Amino acid sequence: MKRSGSFKYLTLTLIAVVFAGCSLFQTASDDVEATVIGSVDGKDVTYGELRASFYTSPLQDENDPEATKQELMDFLDLYLVYLAKVEATKDEGYFTDSEVLEELEQYQMQSVFPYWLEMRFRDELLDEMIERSNYEIGTSHILISVPENASPADTLEAYNRLVEARNLFLSETDARSFDELSNEYSSSQRGQSMGGDLGFISTGWAVKPFEDVAFSTEKGDVSQPFRTSFGYHIIYVYDIREAVNERNYSHIYFRTRGAQVNEEQAKEKAGEAYAALGEGRDWDEVTMEFSEDPDTRNTGGDIGWINPSRYQPQFIENISTLEEPGSWTEPFVSEYGIHIVRLDSIRTFESDEQFREAMYERLRGLPRYRENRSFTLENVRRTAGDSLHTSTYELFLDVHDSSPGLNVLELGFTDEQLELPLYSIASETHTLEDFITFVGRAVENTNDRRYRHNLLDVFKDEKAEDVIIEVTKAEFPDFEELSKRYHEGLAVFKLTETEVWNYAAQDTARLKEIYEANKENYMFGTRYRYYRISADSEAKLDEARAAVNSGTDIEDIREEVSGLIVRTDLINSLQDFPFDYLQGVEPGGFSDVFEYRNRKTVLYLTEILEPRQMTFEEAFMRVVADYQPIRDEEWNNHLRETYRVVSYPERLRELLETVEI
Repeated sequence: MKRSGSFKYLTLTLIAVVFAGCSLFQTASDDVEATVIGSVDGKDVTYGELRASFYTSPLQDENDPEATKQELMDFLDLYLVYLAKVEATKDEGYFTDSEVLEELEQYQMQSVFPYWLEMRFRDELLDEMIERSNYEIGTSHILISVPENASPADTLEAYNRLVEARNLFLSETDARSFDELSNEYSSSQRGQSMGGDLGFISTGWAVKPFEDVAFSTEKGDVSQPFRTSFGYHIIYVYDIREAVNERNYSHIYFRTRGAQVNEEQAKEKAGEAYAALGEGRDWDEVTMEFSEDPDTRNTGGDIGWINPSRYQPQFIENISTLEEPGSWTEPFVSEYGIHIVRLDSIRTFESDEQFREAMYERLRGLPRYRENRSFTLENVRRTAGDSLHTSTYELFLDVHDSSPGLNVLELGFTDEQLELPLYSIASETHTLEDFITFVGRAVENTNDRRYRHNLLDVFKDEKAEDVIIEVTKAEFPDFEELSKRYHEGLAVFKLTETEVWNYAAQDTARLKEIYEANKENYMFGTRYRYYRISADSEAKLDEARAAVNSGTDIEDIREEVSGLIVRTDLINSLQDFPFDYLQGVEPGGFSDVFEYRNRKTVLYLTEILEPRQMTFEEAFMRVVADYQPIRDEEWNNHLRETYRVVSYPERLRELLETVEI
């Protein structure tokens, strides 16, 4: 449905929150900012307010100052009328409308986590990645797999086993190799150890908790046990070296695994390819002839930019011998297969700024950037000054531990104990009863009804999320301003829906008047009714065409021929694919067969409808769309009068001649 010019500004207002703070203008003096360029309902509107609203919308042309000034002039009336609409929404009660408030809450919850990320974590994470990018950490680890909801007993057992393994490695009298300990203590998956040597890792390679420990452990040392989403680990850092720049490689690849694969034959073929390169044959030509990697064979074997820490150590050891772009290795065996690898180029950066931008793009692709919920809630708790009432929590643990086998909700607490404060955050205090209710809900649908210590952290996160909007507004005044603008936009949107869009659709008498006065605008052109028939094979389509030509109704074709997909519709043009296949086809005829969405397809033309006048009912939505801008302008004029909108465009024009944009 068509929307008017004021709808454009309204939509931009709702979008504008994501652009807040991106100033287009140089700072103006206080006198210029305070210049009155209009008024609404007796309240002055300053140039500073107009400018602030303008640069939070995507209206401006940053590359053309003169065009921007003209856009500001055009924006003046839109903005003043918008302010009148805001006043109208307050008078009509839309600011407290339940739908508006519900959508406002949804917006705040959707935007608050990305907001914390941009305001607090992005630079912190980026600076950390840049600092760590200078080094690669040689690591081996022992991993004991522990599920997220593991019982305290299982968690303690894993922790103690890792402490035992660590002590054995560090023992001065009975030391054992870390590889041996990893094979003995690590969990297994499909018969293989989940621990072991990871080679050299760089920043961004591992989940953040693992990386944090790896980069904070000294060379030759072993970390204390720690947890990631995979379970509990200890890390042995056996070396630290300067990072190697990412390099772009191509390869010629030979399979050594799978049915009908002989490793000796693969080595022989690799030798032939290597000899061909030595004879001066073109790399791309040899790759096309010999490589068994279907994904890269047609692109010269390009495997892209490789960060050494992301590949199996044996593979990296072989390709790291290449120093000059254009050189290649002898055939070598890795766990992937047999390769001949060529170094194509080495990534370099012209400036620190360019490097920072590249690292930021990399950061944006990492889970630590996208999944920032835990970081945000941790900061919300810290900002809000949360506190755990340890005496109450210890009381809970004592009663729980002394009542094995009982459901949490059945534990014996007095009414007075249930009212004890357990956790406080912001202006909220939660009692022992609140915590017990939460724990009971958390274990209700689990096989193990025992209390798990991680539930305290989950409880804290839930309560932090309850106050996150309140805390964010207090910590970041701009977020409160964004929420205010969005609230205004939602209320104006709902009011506009009532006063323009719904009004226009319901004003039948006015719609008929517009229809009768402009009938020439409401015409059907030539239309074509068709059927699209698709099948897995052209033979099926031949069968379908034969059935229709023999008298089967096109409506019944699926019952006559199995395996068909049939769709029908009415179109206005035969210019675009696939309808251009109907050009020259008479009603009752078929098009040629063509490929459509990976299936053999044919079109069947049932009839051609000649141009004619639309009835009022048929033209209804078009008439409503034509009426909306008329109604919108009428309503805007009503608002200008009701809320005494006054505009000073000449004053604004004179001011713009004196400021830089």
